[in-house]
Amino acid sequence: MNDKAQEIMKRLQDPFPYSDIEWRVGSTSKDKKKGLALAYITNRAIQTRLDEVFGPFGWRNEYKEWKGNSQLCGISIKYEGEWITKWDGASDSNQEAVKGGLSDSMKRAAYQWGIGRYLYKIPTIWCPIKPAGKSYTLASKPTLPAWALPSDNSEDPNQSYTEQPPEEETIMATEEQLENIKTTINELAVMRDTTTESFYKALRVPALDQLTAEQAQVAIKTLEKWFKQAQEKAAQT
Repeated sequence: MNDKAQEIMKRLQDPFPYSDIEWRVGSTSKDKKKGLALAYITNRAIQTRLDEVFGPFGWRNEYKEWKGNSQLCGISIKYEGEWITKWDGASDSNQEAVKGGLSDSMKRAAYQWGIGRYLYKIPTIWCPIKPAGKSYTLASKPTLPAWALPSDNSEDPNQSYTEQPPEEETIMATEEQLENIKTTINELAVMRDTTTESFYKALRVPALDQLTAEQAQVAIKTLEKWFKQAQEKAAQT
């Protein structure tokens, strides 16, 4: 991954201010006095982050209905003239079903880009809860480890506590992904009467044995686009 891409990923993955984080109750204790606090980033904060990194014209989102009661969201970013899309989905929610499904699917698609993904590493937090209609809400908001907040945390310092983030395991590309990349590049080289090396260079990725699963997925999407363009060109001749 080149320096520009690394900088973009860092900016996308940076922690959000505490005010951009919302909470909901997950599992509850048997006596219904405590609940598992689950943190998530608001869609408004996600949109602002994308605006800050790519500009208002450098990203877009789109939705598709999936299996009748679920929604898929794709977030696309424009990188070096190419649109790259990552999809994820969510089921319709119990309240405001479709709207809730659209909102949740965008949050999940944002996680695919690394936005707010660090929240998955927050240690389990059990907090006092109180009834809220047929469900429950947190009686008070929990604090977060310092690493889960911006380094210049200018909000209430009581919102954080000192703790080191857990180490994140790097997931490398699978054999299937690598074989997909090699096969598509070989086919493209034949279709365009050029060398395979030119395609590897154009992808701007590390050596195949150093590719992460995420980098491989981006490369596959790009190659699929190039392959489609090559087929269309061949059909015109």
